[in-house]
Amino acid sequence: MCRVSFRDSEGIEHAVELEARSLYEAVELAIDRFRRCEHVQYDPKGLHEFTVHSREPGTEHRLTRNMFDAWLRRPGGSPADVARKNRLKELLGDVRI
Repeated sequence: MCRVSFRDSEGIEHAVELEARSLYEAVELAIDRFRRCEHVQYDPKGLHEFTVHSREPGTEHRLTRNMFDAWLRRPGGSPADVARKNRLKELLGDVRI
């Protein structure tokens, strides 16, 4: 279980709790949830910094949307990595990718 948050252009912090197998999957699932939430004005300009706080072991990671997009576009990896990226791309349906 982890908590993913970001601060919008008005300085309001938004967060979701979710389960993910990797840092990038956590960010992608959070982006999907933020997009669907009527209370969040998510504008993906690539400048948002996401904070991912893993419950166990208690760790925290920060990355921007641009960093996430670059990872998603990067080719290669194991067959499992390629399958995961393809699934994330389908879920996002984002023209930037």
